[in-house]
Amino acid sequence: MKPMNDYMVVYSVILLVYRNIVAAIDKMFLIWQIAFPVVYIFVAGYAYSALIGGQGITIGSLSVTYVAFLTAGMIGFNVMNGSTIAGAIIWNDKRNGMFQQILVMPFNKVQYVIANLITLILIGLASAAVIMIIGLPTIFQDINITLWSMPYTIYALGAGSIFFGSFTIILSTKMKSSEGYNVISNGLFLFFAFVSSAFYPAEGLPQPLSTLFYVNPLTYIVDITRAGIFSQVDDFTNIQVLILGSLSATVFLIATRAMIKMEA
Repeated sequence: MKPMNDYMVVYSVILLVYRNIVAAIDKMFLIWQIAFPVVYIFVAGYAYSALIGGQGITIGSLSVTYVAFLTAGMIGFNVMNGSTIAGAIIWNDKRNGMFQQILVMPFNKVQYVIANLITLILIGLASAAVIMIIGLPTIFQDINITLWSMPYTIYALGAGSIFFGSFTIILSTKMKSSEGYNVISNGLFLFFAFVSSAFYPAEGLPQPLSTLFYVNPLTYIVDITRAGIFSQVDDFTNIQVLILGSLSATVFLIATRAMIKMEA
């Protein structure tokens, strides 16, 4: 009977993922999720490149242009930018009474959390692929993805989606209003975004700021993403992989526990 039960669990999660993609996600948000990074790459990337001049950014043993550095960083940044989907799904379901209806059907809260995170991972990977294709002119001279390095980028996007998706789920269960949720999440995401290596490298910064960079999970996401895209995987990259995996697993467990305790 156990294989049949496992099958039903997987089937239930797939149904919830399908429902999320088809009915629970604002399609305009998906367009914005791709448009924002692309605009930032082609506007801010080339504008800042003009200020920097011909100076390259060092990634491992490779020196890349700033716009290539930024493009790879924005692919990782997109994971955090899109993670609000997980929290938004919960808020919309609670407001519309859908959350209670889902729990009446053969679904439980753990399946609900897993489905939301899988939805986020799929959207994150798809939007990252689109951003990569659109931004290809900015990185084609430096890109060097191999069969060995590609899993690192995929891992960073997947683990990053789990971390930030779980993070927004925790916020959505603790906040009493959608306005409070939006204020707190947007404020924290500003910190995550600009105190990370998404827009500039950590090397050469004052020590306190550099330390904050490596307290920030987004730094690990974008660093591993870049290591995969430019084939600059080293021992430190593997350490970052372990740290990101541990953080994602921990926050996922906290999010699951918070969801189980949340009243329908």
